Amino acid sequence: MLTSKWRHFDKPTEAGWLGRIDGLIAGMAPVSLAQLALRFGLSVPFWRSGMSKWDGFLQLNDVAILLFTSEFKLHLPGGPYDFPAPAVMAFAVACAEILLPTFLMLGLATRLAALGLLAMTIVIQLTVPDGWPIHLTWAAMALAIVTWGAGRLSLDWWLVSRSKRM
Repeated sequence: MLTSKWRHFDKPTEAGWLGRIDGLIAGMAPVSLAQLALRFGLSVPFWRSGMSKWDGFLQLNDVAILLFTSEFKLHLPGGPYDFPAPAVMAFAVACAEILLPTFLMLGLATRLAALGLLAMTIVIQLTVPDGWPIHLTWAAMALAIVTWGAGRLSLDWWLVSRSKRM
């Protein structure tokens, strides 16, 4: 008897009062809007970090190279360890911090861009272990984007729907 009384809690889409409330809340924000918000929310911190590393077109500033040369360390067992090839690493990271958020904001190659930012988040966590609360947030956003994609408000959606019409 107890299971039948509480059965509607297991299936929120059933037509009970809980199901109606759930449906009203779900209808307030379309999935595509949530996906857009996730894309922008994940893009902003990486974009801002990337912009702070450049002095001009393909010209890194001295601070970016200095960070990878002397400040940033990988906190792995037996470490911390220096980053290999710090100037190359600084350049690669600065490029990725501009390109991946741009792709993410446009919704172009979205899952791949989110996967790249997830990988960067893991390395950032190994570099700044005390930043785990924000890194966990970034990882969750990236995983959501990798899982559910860009949504309807994206170039990915437009390109796929256009190719299906041809």
